This record gives sequence, C-alpha cells and structure tokens, in this order.
Amino acid sequence: MRKELLEGAWKTATATSDYAGKCVLVTGASGQIGLNVIAIALARSARVIGLCNKTFVEFAHPRLTWLAADLSAPGPLIVPPADILIHTAPIWLLPQKLADFTAAGLKRVVAFSSASVFGKRDTQNATERSMIESLMRAESRVSDLAAAHNLRLTIFRPTMTYGMGLDINITRLARAIRRFHLVPIYEPASGLRQPVQARDLAEAALAVWDNCATYGKTYSLGGGEILTYRAMIERLFRYLDKKPRLLPIGFLPQSLDFLNDLFPFLHINGEMARRMNRDLIADNGPAAADFGYRPRGFLAGDVIV
Repeated sequence: MRKELLEGAWKTATATSDYAGKCVLVTGASGQIGLNVIAIALARSARVIGLCNKTFVEFAHPRLTWLAADLSAPGPLIVPPADILIHTAPIWLLPQKLADFTAAGLKRVVAFSSASVFGKRDTQNATERSMIESLMRAESRVSDLAAAHNLRLTIFRPTMTYGMGLDINITRLARAIRRFHLVPIYEPASGLRQPVQARDLAEAALAVWDNCATYGKTYSLGGGEILTYRAMIERLFRYLDKKPRLLPIGFLPQSLDFLNDLFPFLHINGEMARRMNRDLIADNGPAAADFGYRPRGFLAGDVIV
C-alpha cells in the first residue's frame, strides 16, 4: 500500500529543480509525513535517503536510496552524508542518534514532535502522561545537543495529522463511520480542532531548509481550518457520502476507561471523550510570518481517509 501512496504523492507533486544537487535524509520514511517529504523532495530534484525500520517501501527512483535502520537499537548508526535531516520518526528516538548524524556532516535538522505536548498535558491517563513526558524530554535534549554540536535545528509540533490513510485519528474515525454508520460523542463535542494534512507538513519541512529565521525555533502547525469536534465529524460523514449520525453518550468517558482496562491494546481511553470538549488548536501565525505557511482546509484536495 505504501508504494502506491508514495507513487501517488510523487506524481502529483510539483516538479522543480529547487534542490538539485542537494541530499535529504528522512527518518520515519514509511510514515505519512515521511512519504510526502520523499515525494516532494524527489519532485524538486533532490537526492533522498529514506530510513526505514520494519516497513520497507518497494518504490524505486534513481535519486532515492533506502536504508534499513532501527533508531531504537543500541550502537552507532552509519549514515551517508546529507544536507538536511528531516526527522519524522518519534522525536524521542533522535537524541541517542544525533551524534551519528552530525558525524556524517549534517548541519541542518528539522524534527517533528507533537502538539500533544500542550493538548494532552492535563491527561489523567498514565500511558498518555508517559508519552507527553517522553516528548518534552526529547525536545529539550535535542535542543541541547543541537546547541552543543552547532546544528541549525527547527522543531515542528503538528496537530491532528491525516491525509494518507495511515493515521489513528481521522482514518480511524472514517473506518468507524464506514463500518458502524455512526460515531459516539460526548456532548456538546464543542472542542475546537485543526486537522492538518501530512502533505502540508512535508511542504513546511522543506520550506524552512535554508530559512535562517526558523533556526532554533519551535512551531505549532495546524491545518488551514478550525472547526468544532462535532462539525469535524459531520464533515467527515459527508465526505464519505453518508448522512451524519452522531450518538450522544453521557457516560462515554467512563465506558472508554473501562474498555481501556480490559483491552489496553485498543489504545482508547476516557480522555479521548473528555477532549471532545477541549480546544486542541495551533497558532499558525509565527509559521506564516517566518516561512509562509499556508495549509489547506479540512479534507480539501486529494486526501485518503
């Protein structure tokens, strides 16, 4: 499936010679942001090295090299020289390998974290708390290491990312709609959302490449449209050519907590329901001012859900 996704993203990317002779190193290359970074970089005439762990993408291109690498494994990581590292894998995997990347001559790093750093900071779920702590520690450690190694670092914190059918947010909701034809909500489901397309994030990562205004900064990145959780679900129903059917459940948080206790592998919990009434949005203003960030609206253009 990822081969088809990458082929589609590459064929629809605008072809230019913006980065001819340059090399982009992409971690998390089989993920939704990584696939888009590869596609856009190839379309702009760059050479690309894609690092994959468990999922190999059977897509060949004369300027694309796949490299099998486990960032969580102990020991040194041997990577070819590159002009920029775009780290789309979990940011907590970066600190232990950053010295290996610098040894290969890298001076520019764009790393993806998550807006969950703030959006879920009050969560009562132990798993979510642990994840937030990991994100925060990693961001701090990466920033310290970048300063020590004289790296030009930019960190992105995207909101709800979707667009390639690989996410666990919008795509999971779309699957539920297709299967059950309804979505349970915790009324009034008025929390604001700002879903962002993976392609817009990939464009942003490449847009800051040589932009000195972005060095040493962290940006929150949301989509081009803000809407309530309820409105987001209703829009998704209509996108799938279905009549919106929302099922209000007053005890939804307790129900999901109960399911989490029984089936933790489902990765659902009551905090998900409670957040339906909390705002989880980003201020795109700094990114717009520094590098012209202009993301698309929810479900605009060619997306897969």
